[in-house]
Amino acid sequence: MQTQVFVSRVAVLCAFLGSAFGQPPLINSRSVFNAASYMPAGIPASAIAQGSVFTIFGSNLGPTTAATANSFPLGTTLAGVGLNVIQGSTTVSAIPVYVSASQINAIMPSSAPIGAASLQVIYNNARSNMAPVQIANTAFGIYTALGAGMGPGILQNYISAANQPINAPKISAQPGQTITLWGTGLGPITTPDNQAPPAGSLPVEVQLFVGGVPAQVTYSGRSPCCSGTDQIVFTVPTSAPQGCWVPVYVKTAGSVVSNFVSMAIQTAGGTCSDPSNPQVSSAFVSGGNVGGAIVARVNTYEDVGVLSPVTVTGDYHLSSAYSLAGATFPFNPGITLPPPGTCTVYAAPGDLLGGTPLPGSLPPGTTLDLGPPFVLTGPNGLRTLNNTFSGPVRAGFLGGFITNNILPNSLYLSPGSYSLMGLGGMDVGAFSTSFSIPQPFTWTNQTQTVIVNRTQPLTVSLSGVAAGSTIYIAGIGEDLPTNSSAMFLCNVPAAATSFTVPPDVLSNLPATRGNPLQSKDVIYVIAAQGGSLQPLKATGLSQGATAAFLVAGKTVVLQ
Repeated sequence: MQTQVFVSRVAVLCAFLGSAFGQPPLINSRSVFNAASYMPAGIPASAIAQGSVFTIFGSNLGPTTAATANSFPLGTTLAGVGLNVIQGSTTVSAIPVYVSASQINAIMPSSAPIGAASLQVIYNNARSNMAPVQIANTAFGIYTALGAGMGPGILQNYISAANQPINAPKISAQPGQTITLWGTGLGPITTPDNQAPPAGSLPVEVQLFVGGVPAQVTYSGRSPCCSGTDQIVFTVPTSAPQGCWVPVYVKTAGSVVSNFVSMAIQTAGGTCSDPSNPQVSSAFVSGGNVGGAIVARVNTYEDVGVLSPVTVTGDYHLSSAYSLAGATFPFNPGITLPPPGTCTVYAAPGDLLGGTPLPGSLPPGTTLDLGPPFVLTGPNGLRTLNNTFSGPVRAGFLGGFITNNILPNSLYLSPGSYSLMGLGGMDVGAFSTSFSIPQPFTWTNQTQTVIVNRTQPLTVSLSGVAAGSTIYIAGIGEDLPTNSSAMFLCNVPAAATSFTVPPDVLSNLPATRGNPLQSKDVIYVIAAQGGSLQPLKATGLSQGATAAFLVAGKTVVLQ
């Protein structure tokens, strides 16, 4: 009996020690990405190209002290870590170039089988779970300065062979200048992936666009320095728009669209000027105390996945203030906007319509105290702007209405004149400002926008836009089973009564599922109406503004 108890205790102890010191590697769910674009699995261009660098996230994937492969030839194992790519009876070894306990960067072999496959990590002879991966011939990703697959890209301005600084808002490119873009995923090579790759353009068709304008490409192939890493050399079109965050993307094989990144372009080079938001964006580039207060009416016509069409309307407020130190590569998707007439695209894991923020959405600075809730006075009386949503900014719900008399009408933001008052806080002083909300614009083809073919242009037509308004068109596509979201944002030129969203901008929105409840797909027209954008001047702020936005939304089916 005592022997049995002893054996049992030893078994329990061994099991505990095994779990504590020998846990097998674990690949997190949906955590295999192109190492540059980080597009989630539900996005059309999220496949891992043959010969490209990909990233895996998980736990116990490798040593606690990270290891990097620093010389050729590269091996199929690094610091005890190996990776198998499995498709049916075919198994090939990926080439690890960086390994740690939580992350692996590896090269997908040029010989890897195309199509659906599985990845398995082997660390010190312990095998991980199988993770699905889609392998393609080409699926290009552009490296970004912030490592999030969006924002300023890794693009070098060519001045001389010895002087090629990375493009940034303070280091703008000039029209006609030669640029080297860095990425991964052009496609396979015919020489071994574990050796220094040969120079020379790859046979895949490569197109590059700067602010929607085609650029001349003079080289598109491997960088001789690094296996799996590609360079595209191009010339900035003389007709490309200028600004601090001009969108850039690559299309390979005539149909596979990369992530969108940004670059700064200015006629004389140097520090860029942002035509969309010059005051606030300058503080993002050079530093300063920035604050703002906005109100918005969001009116969405929903006729997908419902028994009968319904219009959902809500009034909201939001305010925040930050002290910004300035940054080499500033980025915030709500502020660092593309120039008028251009579009950009963001893709990320999560539910953007459900509150998941895009990377970089929160300013990289210190929050400033604004004092007590602001007071707004308008045609419907006085309202204290109390917080009703949790989060790093002050935000709240002012009222709402749903057609068919589902809820009583409690809307507040009617057309008319408004005054906004703040009593001041520890960091920002008291202020008083005013703005107006004009009659709403009309999205004239809103109800006809039902099925959006992503291979065709999408035209949005408007009427009744108040003079001086700024218009944006946004679209969000979400694939709930894969927890993937993509969003496009277009800056409509001033006084335009229609705008056409190009197919390349639509291409990476995930298609609507057969069961529409597994998807969320909405197109929005966003208007900062003429007269509603006014300065907010207070001690403690170098730049501030108030604005009233009118937003018209429409649920759609993405094909």
